[in-house]
Amino acid sequence: MDVFTSQRGRRGLGAGIRSQLMLSTAVPVTILLVALSLVMLFGITQVQQRLVEDRDSELVLLASQQVAAHIADSVLLLTQIASLEPVRTSDPDGIRDLLSMSMTLTDRFDRISVTDADGRVIASTLEGDARDYGGMEFYAQARRLRRPVRSPLLRGEGETIVVAAVPVYGALGQFSGCILGVWDLSGSRLGHAVDMVRVGESGFAFLIDSDGMILYHPNAELGGYQLGAHPAVEALQRGEQGAQTVRLSSGTTIMGYAPVPLRELRSSLFADLSWDGWALITYEAWEDVMGPTRSFLLLMGAILVLVVMAPLAVLAITSRRITAPLRSLVQQADDVATGEFDAHVSIKGGPSEVQELVQAFNTMVDHLALYRADTENYVASVLSSQERERKRVARELHDDTAQALIVLGRRIEMAQEDAQDPTLAAELEEIRDMVDLTLEGVRRFTSDLRPPLLEELGLPRTLNLLGDRVSREEPTQVTVEIIGEPIPLSPELELGLYRLAQEALSNVRRHARAGHASIKLIYGVDRVRLQVTDDGVGFAAPDTPAELVKSGGLGLIGMHERARLFGGKATITSEPGQGTAVSIIIPLDAAHKTFGPDPLAEDIGWVESRR
Repeated sequence: MDVFTSQRGRRGLGAGIRSQLMLSTAVPVTILLVALSLVMLFGITQVQQRLVEDRDSELVLLASQQVAAHIADSVLLLTQIASLEPVRTSDPDGIRDLLSMSMTLTDRFDRISVTDADGRVIASTLEGDARDYGGMEFYAQARRLRRPVRSPLLRGEGETIVVAAVPVYGALGQFSGCILGVWDLSGSRLGHAVDMVRVGESGFAFLIDSDGMILYHPNAELGGYQLGAHPAVEALQRGEQGAQTVRLSSGTTIMGYAPVPLRELRSSLFADLSWDGWALITYEAWEDVMGPTRSFLLLMGAILVLVVMAPLAVLAITSRRITAPLRSLVQQADDVATGEFDAHVSIKGGPSEVQELVQAFNTMVDHLALYRADTENYVASVLSSQERERKRVARELHDDTAQALIVLGRRIEMAQEDAQDPTLAAELEEIRDMVDLTLEGVRRFTSDLRPPLLEELGLPRTLNLLGDRVSREEPTQVTVEIIGEPIPLSPELELGLYRLAQEALSNVRRHARAGHASIKLIYGVDRVRLQVTDDGVGFAAPDTPAELVKSGGLGLIGMHERARLFGGKATITSEPGQGTAVSIIIPLDAAHKTFGPDPLAEDIGWVESRR
């Protein structure tokens, strides 16, 4: 058997059993643990998501109240300024002095302006401010309602603003104008309270109006940006407040939203509907939410790996205890397949069933050894009888048939000389040719049965003659090479090697369709090797001699058995389209033995493949 094939078989046995154990135990356990882990992870994620949504819902509600309180306090400051004497009397200089001293007020608004009764600015923190608000609806509304109102978004002169208007009254209670607190959407004063909202590690909040227009955003460039179809805006327009997880193109976000309840604060002051519609939205990236959880998930993953690896380690140890004796058994079975019956399997430990199997196997090997000895003795006797019978038949053919054909040919020649009829002479010539051909065939057959020159010329020269004859008679050209110093071999061994060369060339002639074949006889230090190669069609060499029997390769089986009788081995290397090489190695310590196995010979292989 091919050594490499047997190794693959041994590896396959252990791997097969371990695979079965893995499939039957480890895999289901692993799948269960992974499934439980995924369910747990999903559950943790869902619970964490719900908790974060609840947290952000409360956070945005509180933050919106804080923003409302901040805006209300800012407007209240305006009402306080509106009751002071310089404002009530419309004194521009006094108003400017007053505004310059009110740092708190200027920190809350981007600019503050005071108008006369017609809406024209008479004093402002913005130098050169000469706007006229008299024709605007919010200005007329503040004059009519006699309480603070808020303007819609006002665009113009390169800015977008929102105005808080507080009416001003003179000493007699007459309307004398308004004090205006202006928020510029590109500035930051409107967002003082919004900036104080903290959402997680990197979350933020921003302010919008009822139409989804951004009034304030930490990114000033987004001031005045229209959100459009936005989940939070849509929820606010439905009168909802709270938080939800939203998957956006930029990633998953926890989004909180709540209206800014200005009308709920000091209702008498902010009862006007113009204070409705503002809302606060918070953003918190899901990745930031999961950040603290990652360490926990990594710990869970590590625990899962340990939980999975622990039974796998136990399973590996257990499977090794089971497969180790089985691999030894397979190795010995490979040796038995090649005819090695001397060694027995000896194992320690392992399941009792494996112990019983080993005992039964060793008993089988003992019986096979006895059977093999009887078989080899029988084969040796058969081959000896064959050679004796071949020698007898060759002698009879040489002494009787060949001599008779020679005499017959001589008489035909004499008849030709006496023939007067040309037709008869031609027929006798044809008969004489047939006799010569028959004689040649008998001589060739006699030589095949018992090479007459083997004992006289020796094996090397006889192999050369064999190669020359095949080259003349067959389309395959045969070369013969003798390597090393020829040494005398027993007649039986020389005859055996000659028969092996004959059989190999016969296989080349019948099957290979080769253009060239070579015979190498190599004399080594402790062995002799006969190698016959060809460049023919080749074949898929089987792993064992038994497989050759199924395919009808009886000639190769005979070569294998003949080599074994001399304590040697036969190795066949072949591949479709790559030719075939037959190698026979005979130990020299068996060179002078007659037929029979050498108990010290090492059977190291049967077939090899280039594949």
